[in-house]
Amino acid sequence: MTNENDGQQHNGQWGEPPVTPPPVPPNPFSQVPPAQQPPQNPYSQPQAAPEQENPYTQQQPYPQTPPNPYTQGAPNPYAQNASGEHPTGEQPPVAPNPYNQGQQSQGAYGQNQQAPQPQNPYSQAQPTAAYPPSAQPTAAYPAGSSAQTEAYPPMGGQPPLGPTPPKKKRSKAPWIAGGVVLLLLIVGGIVGINLGNAAHAPHLPVAAYLDALKKGDAEGALKLAKVTVEKTDLLLTNEAYKNAEDKITRYTIGESSVSDETATIEASITQGGEKYDTEFTLTRTGKDAVLFDVWELDAPPIATVAVSIAAPEDSVLEVAGLDATSALSEGAAELRALPGTYSVALGGDAEFFEAEPASASVVGFTADTVEAEPLTVALTEAGTTAATDAVNTWLDACIASKELAPKDCPFFATNPRNYKLSNIVWTVTKPTFTVGEYSAGGWSVTSDSDGTAKATASAEGAGTTTSGELPFDIAGVVEGFSDNGAIFVPAV
Repeated sequence: MTNENDGQQHNGQWGEPPVTPPPVPPNPFSQVPPAQQPPQNPYSQPQAAPEQENPYTQQQPYPQTPPNPYTQGAPNPYAQNASGEHPTGEQPPVAPNPYNQGQQSQGAYGQNQQAPQPQNPYSQAQPTAAYPPSAQPTAAYPAGSSAQTEAYPPMGGQPPLGPTPPKKKRSKAPWIAGGVVLLLLIVGGIVGINLGNAAHAPHLPVAAYLDALKKGDAEGALKLAKVTVEKTDLLLTNEAYKNAEDKITRYTIGESSVSDETATIEASITQGGEKYDTEFTLTRTGKDAVLFDVWELDAPPIATVAVSIAAPEDSVLEVAGLDATSALSEGAAELRALPGTYSVALGGDAEFFEAEPASASVVGFTADTVEAEPLTVALTEAGTTAATDAVNTWLDACIASKELAPKDCPFFATNPRNYKLSNIVWTVTKPTFTVGEYSAGGWSVTSDSDGTAKATASAEGAGTTTSGELPFDIAGVVEGFSDNGAIFVPAV
């Protein structure tokens, strides 16, 4: 500042109070340009310049009270800053004061005139007490202003410390992620165990067995139950089971219980529209994946169908539409069968006889024997005609005989006087007869009324001789039929 009397510049400690420049509004996005670095205090320890605060941080500085520009008094070189610590270290450069170019900073004996200082709205440091004025010239504000002391700490002091920044919170994300993973593992383990137990439940083999039968896969069901099937088990095949009636069409699984190594499963099956209750047993055979029981279905009981037929030896017996003749022994056979109804009928092209079809029904799973009605053949109209013709043919042969005792015939005559006979003729009245039911290897033939026969012959030296009326009947069996007709065997 220039004195009007002598035109000399006076030091602030001798002259009038410096002109206080008007406050400059702070620019929150600008930084104070560095000023000339004041000399370092030889008694202070160098300190790193304080880091410039981030103007975009959320923590804002508290508003500061502008200093009184008319306050006098030497600054306290041992004053503490707002945080209670003595400022030490080098002073950061001060921005030049446009209103006081070339001014020297006030000495230790001058008045410390402080002008209002624009506040940095982004600074976290609190205003600190004054320090002994430096002898170095500044270009910031007039001597004694507090701008220098607030912008940079005096020589020998430490920069003011702002509020302690909050501790950085440790992220909980790893813990949360770890907890989620652990929870997923626990849940997955529980779900896995539950799924494993469900996949190894004892009722599952029962359901698989019944499913196979429901679909008509008898062979598959028997494999699940580990049933050994023999060649004679005609009805334990898919072909025979396909032809069966009243098979299992529905089923439901009921209660299950486990005792030691055995499980019992209750079930209800539907056959022919009727429901039947049954039970299955299973045996624990080991473990799967260490944790899960392995259950094996015990072979369910299998019923037996007994069939019989009374027919000629060359007749064909069909059970469930299949030829079962090879299974016959003395006209009877026993065949193992699954639940269902099986037809029993006479097979082949039988022209001369027939039989009324029969059936056998197996209900549920049982070891009982189910007997079908025996097949009994009966002659057809053609068979009856053929049998009658066979008997008459036989009798006609007897009548035509030139013997007193025709072979295999129902009548004969004797020659007590031992005549030499010739021209023997039989005169016969045929009896009536009936061809009966099949029994003991054939159709029986019996007389309904007696017939008569009389033989006439020429006796050498005695003329014509007659035997008289000889009664007779017919008995025999029609054993079967051939291309030539019925085969009659007389009983004489």
